Amino acid sequence: MMLRQIILTVSFGCVVAVASVSAAAPAPAGLEAMRKAFSAAVAKQDVKATAAMTQFPLAFSGYEHPDQVTAEQFADEFDGLFFGGDAKLADCLATGKLEAAQTDFPDSPWVIDCDGNEYYFGERKGKWMFTAYENVNE
Repeated sequence: MMLRQIILTVSFGCVVAVASVSAAAPAPAGLEAMRKAFSAAVAKQDVKATAAMTQFPLAFSGYEHPDQVTAEQFADEFDGLFFGGDAKLADCLATGKLEAAQTDFPDSPWVIDCDGNEYYFGERKGKWMFTAYENVNE
């Protein structure tokens, strides 16, 4: 009986260790490059360049906002999404920790949390894109 408990404990420990390693996997290199360009476009308040790296409709979750933002609405939503190109936010987008997302947004496996403003990213047709936004403070 004691041997069985030891084997189960060791087996469980191995499973937890494997899960921890896979959860801490680094973000793909292509995503790292995209988010640097995305951050630079946000900092410059370059709506056109930022939109080019965004999937539309953009999934959106925030207080008194639509569930999606279309390409046509993006310019009007830019300041709300990116706080007018705020330098602190742009820095967060460029250097903040990319984490595996636990989200309701399908196909958005990576997230950067910037003080409760969560920016989600996914790969579409071989290209990394900004795919969803959620404000968890509201």
